[in-house]
Amino acid sequence: MASFKVRALRAASAVPFLFIAAWAFQTMDGEKIGILSKPFVDSGLIEWEGGKVKIIYPFHHVDFLDKVFVGITPAFAVSTFAWDSVAWWQVLSFLVDLGPLYALWILESHRASSTWTPAYFPTIFSLVAQIIGIGPVAPLYYFLHITFGPTVSDLGRASSRNLTVWNRSRIPLLLIILLFHTAMVFAMFFSPDMADRHFWTWAWQLAPFWIGLFNIIADQFLGLLTSNRRLFASPKLLLLVLGQISSGAWVYILLSSPYSLSTIFIPEAALQSEFLPHIRKVLQADELAAFTSTFLWLTYSYFDLYSAGLMGDEWLFKAASLPIITLICGPGTAFIVGWYMREMALVSPTIP
Repeated sequence: MASFKVRALRAASAVPFLFIAAWAFQTMDGEKIGILSKPFVDSGLIEWEGGKVKIIYPFHHVDFLDKVFVGITPAFAVSTFAWDSVAWWQVLSFLVDLGPLYALWILESHRASSTWTPAYFPTIFSLVAQIIGIGPVAPLYYFLHITFGPTVSDLGRASSRNLTVWNRSRIPLLLIILLFHTAMVFAMFFSPDMADRHFWTWAWQLAPFWIGLFNIIADQFLGLLTSNRRLFASPKLLLLVLGQISSGAWVYILLSSPYSLSTIFIPEAALQSEFLPHIRKVLQADELAAFTSTFLWLTYSYFDLYSAGLMGDEWLFKAASLPIITLICGPGTAFIVGWYMREMALVSPTIP
């Protein structure tokens, strides 16, 4: 176990993640979202130039959950109803790309070195992200992951089979994410009836909970089938399918959107006081902080592997390739590719 001094040094080195989290929290300004959404909540209607939809309330029939999420639904309506066409393109890509992020956080929780560390509880982080945004939460997750994760000396002396999660995936995880996340996201954006889009927005808010719950149930069930464990060992199918879906959404945006990538994904620096401009900025900042911190975490991970002698000088090339992969295939696929390169450095040459 690493000493307090080592953990403190790793925490100090990871301070940039806290800056990203603070920027996202300040830029997104959850209090302003609540104030700007209040007229819709009070009236019980989401009304815009293209029509109006009655807000479903209650939905979960759990008072706390309904009160928390009712103020968020008008904000998502900006994108899902194409009320703001720029936000429609941005948030479609953003939410699709959360599928790979959920999957890889869950795989990270299966790593032996993650046991009883913050990374062991991805569902808690992703549920909090549904309330305050993943932009502030993801950098904090990665900060804690670096602080309490394996040190360079841990990486250097552990066997690759104790480091990797290459043999700890399960096929049901893919099905669970497709059912409780990806399918709901597509229903939010492509259902022909706006009331249906509103319904699926409500349903999606608890997606991380259902993913976490059914993943645990599936793991327990498959744990009883010891003779069939090898059948469910490799995450290749998980990575391939989620990567193709994310890339497909990205290419669709590249080919079909009338807006430039900077217009879609980069928030304006100026403060926004009106509902639509502020929500657009919130959603853009949410995604930017989440995936900037994700790629920074991969870069830190590559450097740890380099320092432990598990990766050569190519760690710099791999880190530099992430923005290029993002431009071509999107951030979700870039995360999958970057995580795969990291995993190969951990597991090689023991993959059968």
